[in-house]
Parts: sequence; structure tokens; C-alpha cells
Amino acid sequence: MHKSGGFTLIELMVTMAVMAVVVMMAAPSFNNMLIKQNMNKSARDLIATFTEAKAKAVLERRIVTVKLKTKCAPEDQPDCWQPSDKAVLKNVALNTVEFRPNGLVNSAADMTFEICNQASGNTSKKVTITRMGTIQLVAEGSCT
Repeated sequence: MHKSGGFTLIELMVTMAVMAVVVMMAAPSFNNMLIKQNMNKSARDLIATFTEAKAKAVLERRIVTVKLKTKCAPEDQPDCWQPSDKAVLKNVALNTVEFRPNGLVNSAADMTFEICNQASGNTSKKVTITRMGTIQLVAEGSCT
């Protein structure tokens, strides 16, 4: 008799069950990774928008205003920022930032912008702009 070299149905079902368990264990960490990636993207986009506006203010020697909105219209571009996917800006009272022709911010104090996740709410990124116009990603925290 010649022995077959393939898998039996039982072996295939056991393999599928093991794969299902592995996928179920990996799904929560994959979701957290997607949330963090979305937060990183929103923070990088905000920093890039501020940096571009600051450079534009210095080059064109005029005040440039960045608008922080939930949805930017085409006529608002490029001086408009909106969060990506499920990210949201926590401090909605401060919705514009003005850069002067010398690169400084038109503000009496440093500004901090906290980007939170709508879905979980426990992940945040903080971007600060000093009065001198320095833009940086400060910390990763939690929105409460």
C-alpha cells in the first residue's frame, strides 16, 4: 500500500483552531498599535503644520494664522489642521495660533495642545509651542 503525503481533515481543523487562538491573542495589541499610530500621525501633522506656518511667516514677513478645526475646507489649506481618524483636540478653546514675521508666537504664554483618542480616551500626545516659537512633541499621556 502507498501512504498518502497530505493532511487529514482532523489535522487541518486542529491547525485552524490553534491559528484562531493566536489571532485572538494578537488582536488587542494590534488595536492598541493602530491607536498609537493614529495619535503619532496626528501629532506629526500638527507639528508639520505649525512648522510650515512659522517658516511662511518668516519668509513672507507677515503674520500667518493656523486654524485648528475638526474639518478643514479646501480654501483653508495649507494653514489649517484637522485631527486624523478618531483623534480629537482636547483644548478646543484655543483654535488659532498666530506666527509673527520674526518667527515668534503671538501669545503671552506657552501653548500646549493635547491630542486625544475619541475611542479609548486613555492615550494622548502633547505638542507645545513656546513664546519663542519652538515647536516640540512634549509627552505621551492619558486624556481624562
